[in-house]
Amino acid sequence: MKQLRELLDLDKDEEFVYRAEGRPDPFKPFVTEKTLQAEMSKAQGELAGLERYEPGQLSLVAIIMGGKKSVAMVQDSMGMGYVLRKGMKIGYSGVVEAIKPNAVIIKQQYQTVSGETNYKTVEMVLKKEGEKQQ
Repeated sequence: MKQLRELLDLDKDEEFVYRAEGRPDPFKPFVTEKTLQAEMSKAQGELAGLERYEPGQLSLVAIIMGGKKSVAMVQDSMGMGYVLRKGMKIGYSGVVEAIKPNAVIIKQQYQTVSGETNYKTVEMVLKKEGEKQQ
């Protein structure tokens, strides 16, 4: 107990000195300004059409099933309509994987903190008449 009191004694005038010997700088940011600018220019410069919208920014309005060639219609917040087909790009890293009778399945690629590439599935569900769009 006495040793603990000595360690915690705040009345000492000793100054703390950080020794960086082989340690990373704890105050250096993980994301640099240069990295952010590169990502922003890539995101804004190359995206066109539906690539500008993430699935959550669009509402599914209609699905037309026609044998092997099914299509879906989505609408942005301004009321502009777009047609989706299997294989189309949507959002920054999404691809329309399937069009089902009541939903559109989108497969999105993302990178983990460790640099691994993973995929997640987003489902846009067709609301029945009278249901509110989210």
